[in-house]
Formats: sequence, structure tokens, C-alpha cells
Amino acid sequence: EDKRNKILQYACRLCRYVESAPDQPLIYRNERKKEVGNILHTVPSSISDDPTLARSQKANCANCGRHEAVFFQSDVAQSDSLALIFVCCNCGHKWVN
Repeated sequence: EDKRNKILQYACRLCRYVESAPDQPLIYRNERKKEVGNILHTVPSSISDDPTLARSQKANCANCGRHEAVFFQSDVAQSDSLALIFVCCNCGHKWVN
């Protein structure tokens, strides 16, 4: 780093070779995006028996029509925001809201 000129530089610690970093110094970007369907297949239906998870009495299961479901947040279900994954306590149906 050249603090006087405010530019980023690469420097060798052994031979003191210095070169300016490119304007776009990004070398590698790892984006974690998964399909919602793939995420839901990894959630076991028996998770609805977990007493530590939050429960909702206002969820509407499209499979059986019941209203009780456990839910939790997943940061990988959607790329830019957290998603709530619901699991029906009656039939084990899973969905993302």
C-alpha cells in the first residue's frame, strides 16, 4: 500500500519487488446459492418434533390444511435475504416463506 498516493500495491517480502494492483483486485468470488428445492430435501420431516424450534399456529399447510408448523431461518435458501423454512407438525410438508 502506498499511503502517500493512496494506491494498493503488491510487494514481495523477499526481493522488495513492487507493482500496482489492478483497479479490480477481485481474484475469486465464491457465491453460495442453492436452489430452495435442494435445501428442503435436506430438512428431515421429523424436525417438527424438536421442542427448541419456534412454532406457529397461523401457518397454512398446502398439503393437509392444518395450521401448526415449526419454523427456522436459513441464510442459504435465498441468496440475498434470510428465508423462513416451515415444516408442518401434522404431515411433515416443508415450504419456504
